[in-house]
Amino acid sequence: MKKILQLLLLIPVAAISIFIIILIAGQFGFYNFIGEDYDTSPPTGELHVNGSGIIMEQGNVNWEVKDGEFVKKRVDDIKTFAQKEKKIDLPSGEDIGFSYIANGTVLESDITAQLWNNNKKELITIENSTIHLPNRKGTFILEINLVAEQGTVQYISTVNLN
Repeated sequence: MKKILQLLLLIPVAAISIFIIILIAGQFGFYNFIGEDYDTSPPTGELHVNGSGIIMEQGNVNWEVKDGEFVKKRVDDIKTFAQKEKKIDLPSGEDIGFSYIANGTVLESDITAQLWNNNKKELITIENSTIHLPNRKGTFILEINLVAEQGTVQYISTVNLN
């Protein structure tokens, strides 16, 4: 009976010791399941062409990263911005994929796409993460807009349809 009482007295000591070890380990980043901190920065936009992923540049951004804290970016001249970026070759008349990569959770999103040609915007179809490119050749600005509960992100690239 005495040994049973000694074992019962060790249980609270062991539990407290384990709890302290967990707290110390958490402080040094060994794991982070208590109060996890997610990256809630604006998602990265990626085109998927012939098995390759191509990251698009973020244009205008208004994205809430924490309650009341926003990442904001303003691009005044989209054409100039797009011309500074590397041109992407895409197959005209084909379907390509688009996805956004978010480390946090992106809730309820709406995605639209359009091509710019000589300051004229033409909506292009995007459904189920697939962009349907028009069957013409030329250099265009591809603009994809993500609207989600956290805000908006615009992805911009200059594309050569060939």
